[in-house]
Amino acid sequence: MKVTALPQTGNSSKFEVQTAKGVTFVVAFSFTLRTKIWQLPDADAELAAAAKIAEAIVGRHDPIMPFRSKYIFAEHNTEPTLEATVKYLHRTPV
Repeated sequence: MKVTALPQTGNSSKFEVQTAKGVTFVVAFSFTLRTKIWQLPDADAELAAAAKIAEAIVGRHDPIMPFRSKYIFAEHNTEPTLEATVKYLHRTPV
């Protein structure tokens, strides 16, 4: 799996994820989530977080269904920490 940061066009951070089978989707983090809630210090930490989230999404994905084009994470639809969100995604199909 390959995770690449996309150019910023607003306050959110966006990452393109390409799976081993060539499927592409976007993972986005809101400004408030990454700076205030998860307190990610820099772009490298954001990229690492996106990779963990992407791995969890791909790991629990039902191969019969297509991936969504975008997975948007914000303070209202995530757990209080990155680790808790990744753990949640590992147990719950998205």
